[in-house]
Amino acid sequence: MMQTRLLSHFTALFFLFSSTVSYAENKTQPEEAVWYSVEYILFENKPLSNQALEPWTKQPFQMPVDAIALDALSEAKAFSPLNINQQQLHAVNERLERLSSYTPIAHGGWLQPLKEKEKRHAIQIIHQADNIQIEGILTFHRGRYLHLDVDLQLSDMIPSAIEDDYLSNSIIQTSNLYRLTETRRIRT
Repeated sequence: MMQTRLLSHFTALFFLFSSTVSYAENKTQPEEAVWYSVEYILFENKPLSNQALEPWTKQPFQMPVDAIALDALSEAKAFSPLNINQQQLHAVNERLERLSSYTPIAHGGWLQPLKEKEKRHAIQIIHQADNIQIEGILTFHRGRYLHLDVDLQLSDMIPSAIEDDYLSNSIIQTSNLYRLTETRRIRT
């Protein structure tokens, strides 16, 4: 069981919902930003014994200094996290929970304005549940098409007890790192 969990991979499921914004016919005017609601579900895929596993990047993840942390208390609309009532993938998340081959780990999202070929904004993803920790970035951007860059690392955390005459404590140690780096074109 533990080996299956350690060898299984996690995948991100992304759905994008764009609000309607009309484009200016006159190209001399500056382009208006199109607003998107970006929503994700991170889940563990428990592979069958005959299913090939994904290759993992061995280099540990380092959070970029300019990655945006979603702040629910911020007054700004851009890069604000989606409230529970704004999320639209609850039924998908519940279905994944019922399936034995998947275990949902995190569900979230944010609002983001996009202009064609503007500077990319990486969004911090940090989540800890039970003995796993996920950290990384999701970068939603637009060139000719919409794209999503994923750089996520899953860490298995194992508690190890330290006993001493004067000290009794447990320390969390990382046992395995799994890093997923992908770039995908998004079809809307």
